[in-house]
Amino acid sequence: MKEMREVKAIVRNDCLAELVDALEKADITRLFVSRIHALGAGVDLEDYKLSLDDGQAYTEKAKIEFLCSAGSVERIVDIIRKCACTGHRGDGLVIVSDVRDVVSVRTGDRDGLALI
Repeated sequence: MKEMREVKAIVRNDCLAELVDALEKADITRLFVSRIHALGAGVDLEDYKLSLDDGQAYTEKAKIEFLCSAGSVERIVDIIRKCACTGHRGDGLVIVSDVRDVVSVRTGDRDGLALI
């Protein structure tokens, strides 16, 4: 099995379109994007909302998740940083984790074939 990594990037919403475009150009074949609320240290103090439900400040962010080869991680992290860095608090995080196995639900293909 070719070593794979899971990458999760938490970024500002206004950086999302440029980042998705750059990742697709870098041959990331599957992306998962969701809306999230960042609390605590992830809150941009210049652009936050107050939750009426729990009385805490939060910032709306996007979370992008995908798999890539272990050898491409540094290049991908550089792309994320280039597209998502504004230099302000709350620019986000990149989290990289080892992947033990990938299986396509439809075909049963494993590893790289599961991503096609």
